[in-house]
Amino acid sequence: MADLESVLKQSLMRASSHSKNVYGKNPLTAQEVFDLANSKEASAVAATIKPDGQPHLSPTDIVAVDGKPYLGVDKATARYRNLQKNPRLTLMIMEGRKRQAIIEGKIRFLEMGSAIAKRVGETQKKKYGWTTDSLVELIPEKAFTYKSA
Repeated sequence: MADLESVLKQSLMRASSHSKNVYGKNPLTAQEVFDLANSKEASAVAATIKPDGQPHLSPTDIVAVDGKPYLGVDKATARYRNLQKNPRLTLMIMEGRKRQAIIEGKIRFLEMGSAIAKRVGETQKKKYGWTTDSLVELIPEKAFTYKSA
């Protein structure tokens, strides 16, 4: 599993000149992305792929625990069904135009009885006041971030 700081640097190195111009001026560090993920002021959306190949976009919860991003994915949702068939996800976390992060990668469903799932659930409960019946870890493969000066 690649760590987010490395993915952020590699993504900028391989980016188009336009993306380097937009995201290279004032990027977030990995720690700032995790702080954004745990901020109550942030909102997030997740994109998955439907079985027919069409994109599916939905609001999501996001928390970071031990330097890894986790999302709640209730079993009754289209996102859950989509991820069962295609475990790829793109996440955007944002605090308006102040701070933004776009992370693409694979997901891994957590075993809900595991110690990490319990810790993620506690963090989710603290941030949102509720928990979900399924959790995934997002394993970053590409990421771009921005913060206003």
